Amino acid sequence: MNKRLVILADRRCNLLNKIDSQRKDVAELTGRWQTPLAVVDTRLKAVNFLHNHPTLVVASVAAIATYCRKGIAGLASEGWRSLYLYLYLYLPSLLLY
Repeated sequence: MNKRLVILADRRCNLLNKIDSQRKDVAELTGRWQTPLAVVDTRLKAVNFLHNHPTLVVASVAAIATYCRKGIAGLASEGWRSLYLYLYLYLPSLLLY
């Protein structure tokens, strides 16, 4: 029984050394890729945000187009008109006459 325990302890020690060397290799590989992957991750988050909020994209494009065409006063009037249309179509109970 003692012989078997010695063999198991030796095998465990060898496996722990192998795990440690593999852990160091993985740390070295991920250290080089950490910055590029962080950049990709933030860009994917931005794309997912825009994908999940298409109304925000459409509203910002419309605001930019209106601002370029009519200036800040046109942007304010178009925004007010769009808000009133939204309330009229989707939330008619909130309209104040």
